[in-house]
Amino acid sequence: MNIEKISKITLWVLMGISAIIFILFFVVNFDNKWEENPKMNDPQFTDALIIWALVLTVATLIMMLVSFFMYVKEYGFNKSYLYTWGLPIITLAIGAGIGFAQKDEHMLINNEDWNIPSDIIVTDACIVSIAILAVITIGAIIYSVILKAKQ
Repeated sequence: MNIEKISKITLWVLMGISAIIFILFFVVNFDNKWEENPKMNDPQFTDALIIWALVLTVATLIMMLVSFFMYVKEYGFNKSYLYTWGLPIITLAIGAGIGFAQKDEHMLINNEDWNIPSDIIVTDACIVSIAILAVITIGAIIYSVILKAKQ
């Protein structure tokens, strides 16, 4: 089995598990009332969703570092890796800049006003970075499909 086939199978399995967890989260006991504050919901699969997100995050970090060191060991360091590593750093910087500009804003978390500037900055940095990278990823997928269709 070649690496591309293994990669595709892994991707589909992980997407399937993610879809199942999200469906369970929103369908099974989503309207469960929270004991401490009955005005709020306490979905039954919240822990599963958080654990799955943590597993994916840790696995991604590990694979990212292993990939980087294997590539550098095999081919040496080149300019293309500056783009690969620089893009997430730039998007985080853009998000942090937006967060810093809006540090006086307020968030409503668990029906409480939250206005700690450092939390606003970090939250904006992560959300903006995720949005930018998602758009770039979708664009790359569409470009790849179009390029493959032309061949």
